[in-house]
Amino acid sequence: MPMDAANLVLCYDVLIAAASEAQMPNTRIALLTAAKTYRRAASVADLIGGAEGALRRANADQLISSCMSRLGDMAAAALAASSSLRTARVSGDRTMLVCGLISCGAAARFAPGEMANAERASREQERISGYPVSYGGLDLSHEGRISLPTTPAALSRLSLAYNEAAVALCDAAIVAAGGRGSLAANDKGSVPDARCEAQARGSLGLSLDDLGEERQRCLKLLRQAVGLRRQVLRTAAPGQDTLSAQRMLADQLCIMGAVGSHHLSPELAEADACLREALALGENLGHVWLTVKTLRCLINLFGEAGAAVGSAEAEGLRSRLNQLLIQMGREPETSCSICLEPFAAPADGAAEDAAGSGGSAPSDSRSCVRVLECNHQFHSGCLLTWQRTIKNFACPLCKK
Repeated sequence: MPMDAANLVLCYDVLIAAASEAQMPNTRIALLTAAKTYRRAASVADLIGGAEGALRRANADQLISSCMSRLGDMAAAALAASSSLRTARVSGDRTMLVCGLISCGAAARFAPGEMANAERASREQERISGYPVSYGGLDLSHEGRISLPTTPAALSRLSLAYNEAAVALCDAAIVAAGGRGSLAANDKGSVPDARCEAQARGSLGLSLDDLGEERQRCLKLLRQAVGLRRQVLRTAAPGQDTLSAQRMLADQLCIMGAVGSHHLSPELAEADACLREALALGENLGHVWLTVKTLRCLINLFGEAGAAVGSAEAEGLRSRLNQLLIQMGREPETSCSICLEPFAAPADGAAEDAAGSGGSAPSDSRSCVRVLECNHQFHSGCLLTWQRTIKNFACPLCKK
């Protein structure tokens, strides 16, 4: 017996909630299960049809893209991201359109070639099916969208182009509405919500950082993203909305801290403060994956700063990280797999001597540990030498 629209919407919401809960352990099996459930939700969205169905399909595709990206299947991530952008245009929802661009930018960050191919196929399907090409005065036609690159140099900037477009849509909507302060309660739908805008600005900041461009603009965008996340938290309803807002703020603070640490002084103190706040939020939420990510960034911050007092504290942080990795079923390394030497704590008194003299830690390449995003650990100097020699930034162990 066919389901009516209300039951289809309820079925979709149940599937999305189940998939969100299933992926929380962040293991490969959990992400595969979540992606499979999100695909079922996408099929239900197609049955709903119309603008509402397109809105829900775009949301499901974005979640699928995120799962597949974390699983390392970038071709599937790119296809889902491109589908999300196409269906977001059909939905006529400005927030979902911005989110679709962000999903494409995220996929293009790690696999620009796959993203360009997926978008070409999507545009051809769009042309054949005759989807609408404009919304709210915005030019969303084939000609008015991002030009797809054909050269390696242009491909490297594809993520930047998508994220620039996302932020431009946010800015245009705010200007068209006369600014946020002038929005009436019933007009708020004309501008992407603060969560969406925060994600757009944060993603653009990351793209600029990846390319090593416009350092001050990059940090400004990330600060704006943190500010918007704080705004969302202040206005969040008690309960699940507050917990979600805290998690997103912690994640954005972690990103801000990680990027700030790349630039070192004078942003080093700001990066340290962001990471410590993110760590406190992650531990308070009991969010293991977020806590691991923040600990990793803090350890790397101390290594990049070269501060002896930081090196001593970094050893304690690395111990906490290893305990969490064991909880996640991962055996942490006790030695560097490049030089095969064990990780050693700073010599007794070295931290105090350096702190008292105002100096830095000894420049021993094995005095600091570097933790990659895959959570494999190496001596900082060994890793740098390996990257320069091999000319490859993939992990020496897992190749990610």
